[in-house]
Amino acid sequence: MGATRLRYTMLGFIIGVLIVWMKELPISSGVRFAAPFYGAGIGLLIDNMILRIRQRRQKDE
Repeated sequence: MGATRLRYTMLGFIIGVLIVWMKELPISSGVRFAAPFYGAGIGLLIDNMILRIRQRRQKDE
């Protein structure tokens, strides 16, 4: 796993952990406790989108 993939995955996971601590959010406890894993997945998706944009820019040059 590359450095950027790990970075975005960990940022998503940390944001998910912060969501777990916010007990006032109007979401169910199951979704709240799964938030770190959702955040990690979203971080991987964002990294993949950034890599594709960079590859397209390099391909156009």
